[in-house]
Amino acid sequence: MGYINLNKQNFFSNIDYCTNILGNKNKICIALKDNAYGHGLEQIAQLSASYGIKHCMVRDLAEANIANRFNFESILILYEQPKPNQHYPSNFIFSINSLDNLAQIDTNINIELKIDTGMSRNGILVSQIKDSIKLIKDKNINLYGVFTHFCCADEDETITYKQEQLFISSIKQIEQLYKKQFRKHCANSAAIHIINNKQYDIARVGIALYGYIDIEQYSTNLKPILSLHANKISTRILHKGDCINYGATYKVPYDNFTVSNYNIGYSDGYFRLNERKKATISNGKNILGRVSMDSLSVEGDDETICIFDDVTKLATIHDTIKYEILTNLKSNIPRYII
Repeated sequence: MGYINLNKQNFFSNIDYCTNILGNKNKICIALKDNAYGHGLEQIAQLSASYGIKHCMVRDLAEANIANRFNFESILILYEQPKPNQHYPSNFIFSINSLDNLAQIDTNINIELKIDTGMSRNGILVSQIKDSIKLIKDKNINLYGVFTHFCCADEDETITYKQEQLFISSIKQIEQLYKKQFRKHCANSAAIHIINNKQYDIARVGIALYGYIDIEQYSTNLKPILSLHANKISTRILHKGDCINYGATYKVPYDNFTVSNYNIGYSDGYFRLNERKKATISNGKNILGRVSMDSLSVEGDDETICIFDDVTKLATIHDTIKYEILTNLKSNIPRYII
C-alpha cells in the first residue's frame, strides 16, 4: 500500500479561519469521528491538541479512548451508549439520541440531549422535552449540554433558520425545567457561516478543518490537508496496441510507451475506476485502465506519485461527496504529518 501525508500548515490555517469566524478557538469542537474523516484519528488529535483545541466529538467508545490520550476537555460520543455499572472518564459525554436511550442511562453519567429539529434521524422530539428533563432530574444524570443538527446548512438557509428557531425555543423550555447551566451548540462547518455564533458555546466543525466546504464563496479560504501517495511496484516498456490491466480496456497509443504500476488500489479505499470513469493523478497524468485491488497504473517511471491532494474532482467523477472519498481510505494506510 501507499501512504498519506497530512499537511500541518494547512490544517492550522483552516483552524485559524474557523477561529476567526467563531471568535475563539475554544469554541471549536473538532469532528474526530470515523477516523477523523479518514485522516487518522491519532494524528489529527495530536495536531489539534498541539494547537490548543479543547473539544472533540467521536463516533464510539473505541474512538473516545484514543482521543482521551490527548487531554481534551470534552469528548462527545455520538453513537454509543454507556454500559450499565461502568465508570467513565469525567470528560466523556454521551449523546442521547432517543427517549429510550435516556431511560437506560445510569446515575451520574454526563449526557448531551440531542433535539430533533427537522433532521428526522436522531434525537428526542420537542414534544418529549418535558419527559426527558424529568428523567434526567429523577435519575440524577448530569445534563452537560443540549444540541441539534442541521440537515442542509450548505444548501438551504431558510430551512436552517427554521431549525435554529425551533432549537432556541427548545433551549428556553429546558432552561425553565432544568434550572442549571448547560452548554448549547448547533452549528456544523457550513452553519458557522450563517448563524450568530455568539449565541452558542461551541460549534461542531468537521469538513472545514480538513479543507473543504460546499459553499462556493468560502471554499477558497480552506486548504485540503490530506494527500494520497503510492510507491512504484514495477515498470515496463510497451508498444502500440499492447493492453494494460483487467479487461484489456486500455490500449497503448504508441511504441516505447513507459508505464509503471503503483501500490494503491480499491482494497486501500481508493474507489475503483474503469473504462467509464477516468481520473488523473495530481500532476495531470491519466490512471490507465481499471484500478485493481492492490494497484493502479500510470504512464512514466516515477518512484512515487501523488494520487490526489484534493478530492473535489474525484468526488465529481464518482458522483459522490468528498466525505465518502476521504472516509473510505483504510485506517492501516500509514499517515505522516508533514
